[in-house]
Amino acid sequence: MSIHRRENSAALMNSYIHMLSCPICHGSIAKVDRNHIQCASRHAFDFAKQGYINVMTRNFKGNYGKQLFTAKRRILSETDVYAPLGEKLRAWVDDYSTEASHPVHILDAGAGEGTFLNQITKDTSVVGWGLDIAKEGIALAASAYPQQIWFVGDLACNPFVAGQMDLILNILSPSNYEEFRRIRKAGGWTIKVIPREQYLIELRELLFPDRFEHKNSYDHTFNRFAKYNHVLATIPLTYTQPVPEHLLDSLIHMTPLSWHATESDLARMKDSLSEITIDVEILVGTSL
Repeated sequence: MSIHRRENSAALMNSYIHMLSCPICHGSIAKVDRNHIQCASRHAFDFAKQGYINVMTRNFKGNYGKQLFTAKRRILSETDVYAPLGEKLRAWVDDYSTEASHPVHILDAGAGEGTFLNQITKDTSVVGWGLDIAKEGIALAASAYPQQIWFVGDLACNPFVAGQMDLILNILSPSNYEEFRRIRKAGGWTIKVIPREQYLIELRELLFPDRFEHKNSYDHTFNRFAKYNHVLATIPLTYTQPVPEHLLDSLIHMTPLSWHATESDLARMKDSLSEITIDVEILVGTSL
């Protein structure tokens, strides 16, 4: 099975080899086979058994582990918590694709475990690329969604040639606008999702009942987005969805908010939670 996954990923990457560059020397990728990709200077990056490539050029150890990504996938796949957001994002991607006269490529920058990218590109001709610094997330993504192309990598040192991506998707994740601008095609779009004041408010109030404070960084985030993009649209989206009791544990563990929760905190949340609020803004921008 792992050989098949590597062969499938190698075939996909070989089709778009011109879009890739070496994150070490920035030279062109000269070779793709089922074992690795290699640049003209012989820097090589191996395929993992799940079918992704790790192009990290520095050591990274974060707290985003398999439990978080597995929990996030269950919430995305088995509930409607994020369904309205996914539908909005897909509509924007469909709008762009309808007007395009060429195959559309979308990069999910901060793809996590990949479900958003899969839902947005499923049953379309859009070519999906996913990049995340967390290996555990990308391993899950590549295992479940082999029709997309997956990398463990750093936005600041990514494996893409300039001007290759039609769309850059950045959902509730840090941005690198200099790199987004570099790898995005002229006239392409960046679609960024940012949290607003009521995002996951039920979890926040239960975890921090005595010192709850939402630090609203919206103005700073929007101004940074506008510095690098001509803003085409801002779409606020707020709604509350029920969460089935058997998925409350996944809801709690899908976010870093629970990292420092005690056992009593977790028990209190499971007893109190029955719904969750999504409060975000979708920013759509293009070249200045």
